[in-house]
Amino acid sequence: MAENKLLEVKNLKTYFYTDNGLVKAVDDVSFSLEKGKTLGIVGESGCGKSITSLSIMGLVECPPGKNEGGEILFEGEDLLKKSSDELRKVRGKKIAMIFQEPMTSLNPVFTVGQQITEALKIHEGLDKHAAKEKAIEMLKMVKIPLPERRFGEYPHQLSGGMRQRVMIAMALCCNPDLLICDEPTTALDVTIQAQILNLINELKEKSGTSVMMITHDLGVIAEVADDVMVMYAGKVVEQATTDEIFETPLHPYTAGLMKCIPKLHENVEELATIKGMVPSFDDMPKGCAFCPRCEESRKICEEQMPGLTDVDGRTVRCFKYEKQYKDLWKEEK
Repeated sequence: MAENKLLEVKNLKTYFYTDNGLVKAVDDVSFSLEKGKTLGIVGESGCGKSITSLSIMGLVECPPGKNEGGEILFEGEDLLKKSSDELRKVRGKKIAMIFQEPMTSLNPVFTVGQQITEALKIHEGLDKHAAKEKAIEMLKMVKIPLPERRFGEYPHQLSGGMRQRVMIAMALCCNPDLLICDEPTTALDVTIQAQILNLINELKEKSGTSVMMITHDLGVIAEVADDVMVMYAGKVVEQATTDEIFETPLHPYTAGLMKCIPKLHENVEELATIKGMVPSFDDMPKGCAFCPRCEESRKICEEQMPGLTDVDGRTVRCFKYEKQYKDLWKEEK
């Protein structure tokens, strides 16, 4: 229902003007996120997942990046129409983000405590003493041992898992309504990955925060997401609930991703792969971007870009599901 929508992105277009030409990194992307829910955004590297999140945060560098259309409605207000000062009041306070690589996202010349208390002083108006107490409380909440000691340490003194927990503490210290997680488990070992995902789930349940989980790891999506959006070459190719995506993927790209998941009960000599590579943004195919890699493609796929089609309450971008073209898929390729 509309009143439950915390975030609604409509026809978002984020383009980059480079020496090699126009790069449509996010091209006409639309989705919504309800309060208290988790939306998983998946796809290979370079499909536009991170640029979508940075567009929401207002952190796309301009130039070369530029918003060329669309709306980002957060609590009914269009973030794209807000000034830089207005966005600063939203970032960190109402919308927070866990960035992809904590070692480069944390400032190496400031202590962990200084970086957490900065947000508390700016957004919560706390004095130095109160901000320190709150920061230590947050470090305890994300299960960092000896939080009083870690408060005074620098990022290089912490392990990768510890740094990621610090990023989560920073993101959640002002109780945001929306938490954007950009591949929060990248470069972490499997045990730490599980701990981080459990922690995000626990905090979501306690605070009612909505979560956008950006990843290329379908195992992570299965663990945390309520709904899934699959992106390819800057466009949405499929949207459905997590159960629907895993049980009956419709788009050939989504189906290909599912086949690539190793299955312990199957004895195979070679893991499944999707042939080919993601096309370069400066050399996109004329029609469907996935066509050169698709085993089900037809002539029309080479010539035209399909639109999003509604299929039993879910959406998919493929001619195979458009009524006027269904007969093409009954014929031999």
